[in-house]
Amino acid sequence: MRTLTKKSKLNFGKYKDCTVEQLIGMRKQKDLISAYFKLSTINFNDEVLNEIGITEEYRIEKPNTDKEKYFEFINRFYEKPMKQHEALTNMRRKPKLLTRAQMQNINQLS
Repeated sequence: MRTLTKKSKLNFGKYKDCTVEQLIGMRKQKDLISAYFKLSTINFNDEVLNEIGITEEYRIEKPNTDKEKYFEFINRFYEKPMKQHEALTNMRRKPKLLTRAQMQNINQLS
């Protein structure tokens, strides 16, 4: 398990080369919050947890995940209330729309 401080690099995901402090500066707290609740091997020190808004009430025992607590936290502090199935629907990959020229090219090849 890794306990990250402000100076720690993530070494995973989209922002793997960024430090926790840089992500906070870029206002990417939601990404850090998501990692905290959804990844069992990632933890943050108390200073970082306080800075991203995770109070004692929402802290979880590590190594562990708690997606229900994640949705509760996000709904309470960041967004309008969202049901869990709606959030999963929003994360689905959307199909790429083809242009008319691309469709004609595909039809010509067939």
